[in-house]
Amino acid sequence: MNSCVKVDGLSFGYGERKILEKICFEVGNGKFFGILGPNGSGKSTLLKNIMQYISPDSGTVFLFEEEISNMSRNSIAKKMAFVPQKSEMSMGLSVFETILMGRLPHLKNRWEGYTQSDRSIVESAMLDLDLKRFKDRIALSLSGGEFQKVLLARALVQSPEVVLLDEPTSNLDMNHAVELMSLIKNMTVRNELTAVAVLHDLNLASLFCDEVIFIKDNEIKYSGNPKSIFKREIIREVYGVDVFIGFCDEGFPYVVPKIPGNDNSCFKMKKCI
Repeated sequence: MNSCVKVDGLSFGYGERKILEKICFEVGNGKFFGILGPNGSGKSTLLKNIMQYISPDSGTVFLFEEEISNMSRNSIAKKMAFVPQKSEMSMGLSVFETILMGRLPHLKNRWEGYTQSDRSIVESAMLDLDLKRFKDRIALSLSGGEFQKVLLARALVQSPEVVLLDEPTSNLDMNHAVELMSLIKNMTVRNELTAVAVLHDLNLASLFCDEVIFIKDNEIKYSGNPKSIFKREIIREVYGVDVFIGFCDEGFPYVVPKIPGNDNSCFKMKKCI
């Protein structure tokens, strides 16, 4: 597999508290890769290690076969972008100004500022993500779904080859969550962009991810495509909850949790196993 991201034996902890132990996986070019697991299992910490926001205690992260710890921040930013779960922005920047910040790694001269080419790239991204009508709006005044698209646009104008996303749908309703995941999936297919996302919604992961890993107890418990590892016994082991696994007409598995103390007879459908 031609991998753009490779994590080899990564371990990390805060003092005596171990968070990740000997994590190994590879992400192929143009894939949508999901990182799943219960709260507190180290999923977001893993993303921070991949980005070098924090340094692993041991192990190595490779970005296109180059050890990422040897790369400058600016070099990393030209190849890898990040979409946070929420922004720490406090300034009253417009949507256009917020997205334009994504061109910062490409500035040739900080004194001259952004070029017309930078601004054209931002205009194009706003058009692709249907944000043009919000161009002059204060970004923080947008709804959660529209603001998350602004953060995605800011990442995309970096012209990266890899985008990391930390729970991108956690604060979104179903409509905006599906819209955002569809945008990301389409970009992985159309532009050969690689996406690595921490996700909580197993059904969204099933619909959109090419491959996933389950993290629990500091390590990767299972890895593979959703069709192969979305099984009752695996979900029970990872999350501690019993579920039904059904299949939609396209063959994607979906997860329905059993309700404690209920016979769940309404979920005993033909396609459930």
